[in-house]
Amino acid sequence: MNDQAAEVKKIKFAEKTSEGTVLSFKFGNDTVVTVDLSELSEDMQSNLMVHGALQKIGDSYASAGGDYAFAIAAAEKVIDNLKNDLWGSARTGSGEGKKSSGELATALSLLQGKDVAEVAAALEAATDEQRKAVRSHPAVKAKIAELRAAKAAEALAKAGDAGILSF
Repeated sequence: MNDQAAEVKKIKFAEKTSEGTVLSFKFGNDTVVTVDLSELSEDMQSNLMVHGALQKIGDSYASAGGDYAFAIAAAEKVIDNLKNDLWGSARTGSGEGKKSSGELATALSLLQGKDVAEVAAALEAATDEQRKAVRSHPAVKAKIAELRAAKAAEALAKAGDAGILSF
């Protein structure tokens, strides 16, 4: 990479920050838009609170990809965290994506005959190295492949052959 390319810094489109009840949105062109939530009516503040809760809980299962067990466990975990005054997950820095952890939990639950939520909680407490070791086990690899094949077959059944050769 040449020095000129190294000097070019990608500008973030918008940066969101908050301080107390004041929200700020700084755009890449240096324009700042702010709103003080305390200036809004109680009804509007309530609407924003409900919207935020729906968004936060919904985000927890956004990567579920049709895996209901994973989605339900993820939503319940966020709700439990919120009830216990915890905003984020206690575990940080995971190399596993949410969907891949859900897929792994589903595979292990089927192999071990345990509840998906129980297995997901154990995976949540495991280290990245432990999850990688479990994921690399041949039986787990085979079960994940089986789950993926079943999802692909289900998608094919829904799609049918309509338009498959219409290019």
